Order: sequence, then structure tokens, then C-alpha cells
Amino acid sequence: MRNAAALAALCLLSASASWAQTRIEPQTASFVNPSAGPEARDLFGRSGYFMIAGGVVLGGTAGFYIEQNGTDTPIPASAVTLAAAQGGGVTLTYNGVAYHLAMQPSLACPLGKFTARDGIIAYTIPKFIGPEARHAMRQAGLVRHRIASEFDGTPFEALLHAADFAPTKPLAPDIAHALSATLNNANGLEGFVVDAADEIDKPTGSFINTDAQVRYRVYLMAGTARAEIGGVPLRYFWELDRGGAAGVFAVDEFAQNWPKGTALSLPGAAPTQYDIVNFYQTAGLFRQMHLTNAAAFSGFVAQACGTST
Repeated sequence: MRNAAALAALCLLSASASWAQTRIEPQTASFVNPSAGPEARDLFGRSGYFMIAGGVVLGGTAGFYIEQNGTDTPIPASAVTLAAAQGGGVTLTYNGVAYHLAMQPSLACPLGKFTARDGIIAYTIPKFIGPEARHAMRQAGLVRHRIASEFDGTPFEALLHAADFAPTKPLAPDIAHALSATLNNANGLEGFVVDAADEIDKPTGSFINTDAQVRYRVYLMAGTARAEIGGVPLRYFWELDRGGAAGVFAVDEFAQNWPKGTALSLPGAAPTQYDIVNFYQTAGLFRQMHLTNAAAFSGFVAQACGTST
């Protein structure tokens, strides 16, 4: 009986890990946040992180909603608790009800550690490399000049590499302008344009994938006891200004072109676009929980990593 019960529990955990989580938001404006916070300004400012962050930069936040009978009611992040279950599962609890969060097995520990130390760059292929850049990368917690130490040697190296080159599509011009103008204006580059007009039509060259201007929407589904997340990261194309800042001239959003019913890939499989978007969304949720209550989030990380007492 013990073996049968254990097998049933394992099957349930495996199935729950692949439940649909990513929700496609019909309006991009619902999850973008044009206001340039410190992280966004630091990313593109003079001698900013853009000098070494040519890859996957995590900086998203999240808002929470309880969804019941077709109505989404905002709830404070402080009212939500995060818990890690044996085997890599994660739940969000609100008002005494636990909601399952679909995510990659074993991701909670390394991502939690990365978030708890306020990590910014998860993976990078920087445009500029030299002694100063290498030092800055070490200071940012990167090892082997590419990947955050928490993800080094884990199954998520391939996922982060794939995320750097994930398919995207252009944002609506008005939204892209609002995002880029906020960043450029914050760095003294009002009205920044590039000389080559064809770059606007088909951006090339340096880019950064980040959700520093994204606020994901986390839905706690009362009918199914699971959490769904809406929102995707963005890709910023930039040119170096003579003053040492990065001028953003185009913004894409990550594509969500997977078939209906797509689930997370099993560990060891080739990363899919669904896996990549799910990773960013989970990171944004983790970051919000860390910002809301750092002590509670540290307890969650210890639990996820099996180091709690």
C-alpha cells in the first residue's frame, strides 16, 4: 500500500507540474508598466547593466487577483503566501485556500536563491567584453562569464540560452514608443532615433530581453485551485549613445504561438517557447513575493532547497 500511495502521489505531482499556467492577455497594455523604475534606468543608463547584460535580465513584478465566477478581484500581495512542497511543487495560499503553481520541477531552489540575492542578470552574451566588463560580471554573480551562479550546472542552462534567442513580435507602435521614450528620457536621450531607418523596420544588433517594465497578472482560480499568469517579457533593441547611455529604438514582446493545450516540457527535453515564458512569469512572481516580504521569501527558499529546520 505504501508503494502504491507513493506512486499515486508521484503521478499526481508529475501531472500537476504540466498543468496549463500561462494565460494569453488580449491587451498588452494590461501588463506593461512604462514608468521607469530604478532597475530600468540602471539597465540602460550611462555605463549601465546594458554593457554586460546582453541576454536574460529578470526584473518583473506581479499583481494578484482572485478569479471567481468570471470576475477578477485584486488582492494585495501581502495576503498571499508561498510554499514549497516535497518534489518541487509550489503553492500560493490566499484566505486559507492553496493554489497550485505550474513550473519546472526543481526550479524553485535556484530561482529562489537568485531572487533572494536581488539577482538581475541570469544569462548574458555581452556586446562589450574586457577586464572591466569581466569584473562587473563577477560582481553581478555571473560565472564562466555567461550565467548566474545559481543556474550554473543545472538543467536550466539550456532554457536560459534558448530564452536569449526566443521568438518575438513587434509591440503596437504607441506602446513601444511609451516604453522606449520613458527609458530614453530618464537617461537624457529625449527623442532618441537611429540613423539607419531600416533598423526600425527590422531591428538588428544589440538587444536585451527583460521584464523590467512588466507587471505580470497572477490569477488565483477559485474553481480549479490553481494559479495562472498573464504577461510576457520584452526585447529592447538599443544603440550606444555618444554619452555612454543605451538609446532604445524598438521594443518587441515574446511570442505566444504555441498550440492550445501545450504543457511544460519534462526535464531534459529541448526548451519550448512555453517553457521560456513560464520561466519569466515565475521569476516575476517570485520577485514580487521577495519585495513584499523578504523574510518570508527567504523562508520559502530554504524550504524549496531543503535547508529549513
